[in-house]
Amino acid sequence: MTWVQRINEMAWGFKDAAILLNALRAGIFEALGDEWKTPDQVAKAAELDPRATDVVLHALAASGVVRQEGETFATEPEALPLLLGDSPRTLKSIMGHNLFMMRNWAYLDEVLKTGEPVRHQPRDEQQMRDFICGMENISRQSSKEVAAKIDLTDARRLLDLGGGPATSSIILARAFPELSCVVYDLEGPVNIGREEVEKAGLTDRITAVAGDFHTDALPEGFDVVYISNIIHMMDSDHTRALLAKARAALVPGGRLLLKDFFLEDSRSAPQAGAQFSVNMLVNTAGGKTYTRTEALQLITEAGFERLTLTDVATYSQVISGYVAQG
Repeated sequence: MTWVQRINEMAWGFKDAAILLNALRAGIFEALGDEWKTPDQVAKAAELDPRATDVVLHALAASGVVRQEGETFATEPEALPLLLGDSPRTLKSIMGHNLFMMRNWAYLDEVLKTGEPVRHQPRDEQQMRDFICGMENISRQSSKEVAAKIDLTDARRLLDLGGGPATSSIILARAFPELSCVVYDLEGPVNIGREEVEKAGLTDRITAVAGDFHTDALPEGFDVVYISNIIHMMDSDHTRALLAKARAALVPGGRLLLKDFFLEDSRSAPQAGAQFSVNMLVNTAGGKTYTRTEALQLITEAGFERLTLTDVATYSQVISGYVAQG
């Protein structure tokens, strides 16, 4: 690939994302369902403009997400369960969250001048639900890997800090029948978490508690504190404070599990982590993708010992550390 090709590819890289994410937001895939339909039928079902729907459906066919036969279209069967909101394999919510993020990324030039995150219209109700339920979409598989690779057989109480939709707690509770979990998050995420816990039939073992871990005291007496994909939203001082609270919530000999995706010390690899740091720059006051070295140092400073790292999912790792027995 020449540099001209590479630069053009990077510069136009937003096209596929914009077409797919906005089609999802507009309800095109729900309107298609698992049938062959014309653009007019899709437009009518989704209450969209016919001409715009026609153009976007042809672009989706060009990218291979949908198939075309004459003047009718159908979603690729293997893609369909990832795009429908009621599918157990859905990615629709995290894609909705990505759309919100993409719109903010367009103002990166402002951020480069000010160093401040983008502050435009707050999320609407659907965007907020996409954010919280999107965490379920991405946590679904990684939580299963955590359950498979980290033994919590001896643990009885787990605090899922910032646990949102309760995905991790549900999966860990199913994997370890003696484990009870408390999901601790803000009121909005906690309400969604309660819905998910009820659907999972685990209300006897998982409790959702509303609170702000930045300002409120945490419940105590836990064998495990699980912090998944939280610290990248915070600067180092707030991360130190959170780790101190996590330590206080644990019994002597208790265990911290800190899951996130970490950079190499160069901070340029892996690429996905470096790019995600830009996402945190655009959307948070001090968040970033931490290096493993930074995370290990912060955990050590917080008083944890016997640190180990476990690879989970594609980019993530879990750092495990223990409180001294006393």
